[in-house]
Amino acid sequence: MFVTLWILLAFVSFISTSDGASSCDELDFPCNDGDCIDSGLWCDSHEDCFDGSDEAYCKKITNSNKNPNKCSKDFFKCDDGPCIPLRGRCDGYKSCDDNSDEKNCPSSPNSESPSVQDSNEASPVNKNPNSSKSDHTGTYLTHFDSGSGYDFDHLDDTDFEPSVFSLQREKARSWLVSQRLKDFGWGSETPRALTALYLSDVHPFRRNETDMLMIKQLEVQLSLDISRNGTKTMALADLALYINALMASCRDPRNFYGNDLVGTLRNGVNTARNAGKFVNPAVYLTLCINNGTEYNDARMLHEIFYSRNAGLIRIDIQALAMLTAICASRSEIINPQTYIGFKDQFIARLRSKRFTGNVYEAALVMQALTEAKLDEMNWKRSELTDFLLKKQQQDGSFGCILATYLALPIFSGSSLLKIGKDCNMNHTGFTPTEVLRNTQRRKIPVSYSLNFADPVEVTQILQIKVAENTSFLDIMRLAEEINPKYRFLLDDTQDIPVVYSIGAIPNDAEKGLFWTLHVASANSRSDLGRLIPYNGNIKNLQPRAGDELVFWLKTI
Repeated sequence: MFVTLWILLAFVSFISTSDGASSCDELDFPCNDGDCIDSGLWCDSHEDCFDGSDEAYCKKITNSNKNPNKCSKDFFKCDDGPCIPLRGRCDGYKSCDDNSDEKNCPSSPNSESPSVQDSNEASPVNKNPNSSKSDHTGTYLTHFDSGSGYDFDHLDDTDFEPSVFSLQREKARSWLVSQRLKDFGWGSETPRALTALYLSDVHPFRRNETDMLMIKQLEVQLSLDISRNGTKTMALADLALYINALMASCRDPRNFYGNDLVGTLRNGVNTARNAGKFVNPAVYLTLCINNGTEYNDARMLHEIFYSRNAGLIRIDIQALAMLTAICASRSEIINPQTYIGFKDQFIARLRSKRFTGNVYEAALVMQALTEAKLDEMNWKRSELTDFLLKKQQQDGSFGCILATYLALPIFSGSSLLKIGKDCNMNHTGFTPTEVLRNTQRRKIPVSYSLNFADPVEVTQILQIKVAENTSFLDIMRLAEEINPKYRFLLDDTQDIPVVYSIGAIPNDAEKGLFWTLHVASANSRSDLGRLIPYNGNIKNLQPRAGDELVFWLKTI
């Protein structure tokens, strides 16, 4: 243990003393401790660097103090006072509020700005203004070099490489982050914004405190929606968006505070279909991604691809259906002949469709074509690439959060079909608690509560589903991960381990208050009179289905 800790500390020390600027991505700013954050997070009133250095140089000048931040030579001082890392000077982006970092910028490759010099030396855009790369990027991308070795003319012969569009991608990501509210969410668009950020993240395993706050806001909003409406009355499309966002952020939608959201969505789809209601293919796509597809779902796809209904032959609906068909084909839910028939129908629709200003349709079709890998449609991919690049605004967005959510994954070589693909046991580093949550064993319902005072004044109840034969200690560990009020301290040096603190409230010998465990089995439904004190070894306690376990803080 000591050796492991020493190695970890040495590793952290190495990171913190290394050159942060050189290790940061093209559009990131370095923190003083060597970490990296999106440049759009610098001076945004939230501390995104662990050491808070992104908010340490943000004071504005006053009449009495013209240099309030006293920045070193590693920073550029904006005319209005704040300082930004030197790499932000003349990089083509407005980092100072007054835009002074982009004024008087040299246009020659001999610029003193490291970021401009590096990009200009390698960039074919400046050397050959007639190149196809110059045609596609537009005037605001004059310093861009993808570093990939690809020209846009070659895209027809390759898979979509995210490095080709790194500048467009990072501008869109920065814009999306800039739309974030103070609660680290995006209002009703939080599920889409979070999904887009994670689908376009080329470093999917580099998560920080800001990521955790964004994910927590998603969970808060979902919990509020469930408490107001219940999962059964929530619109299927809204529930699907929440499930997508949980998957994209590596959370398990089949066990959201004890709720199986995928199962709820599946039941809702079956109910709607039995009632003759149309279910959007985006909902079926969410089910397929979560291995919730049924063979009857193929009928829905058949109805969409072969329909003459004006609503169903919309190209955006067709594209969503195509993504679902690809997923179902890979899962062997539909056979190859059926898939080929769906694909041929989709291609026929595309050949007769022109895109004249609808970025939403274009983005969905592009995602479908990228996943389907249809060689005969490379001409359409090239056409859509041109169209989408022209739709990107100067601020990096594609017009609004919805459009950016649909287009952003494309420029990362991703799509809605890849939601959650980076979340597996080999790469995410799941804790033992997360392994417990994702077990393949049969799940049983268990209630774990905290009671305060006698008679009870406050009760905290957590309904949870866990694998059969799970120990109560593992349930406690899962509970403290879900809700900090359940965090506990255990003294296991004694023959019978003792829980001596829960939710930062320890045993209080002076007042005679102690945490004691009580159990009510499923065959004697819970009320306080039937709670039986548990005096055995907590390590040996394995709740059964329907059991209620209560830690009670009261006098002995």
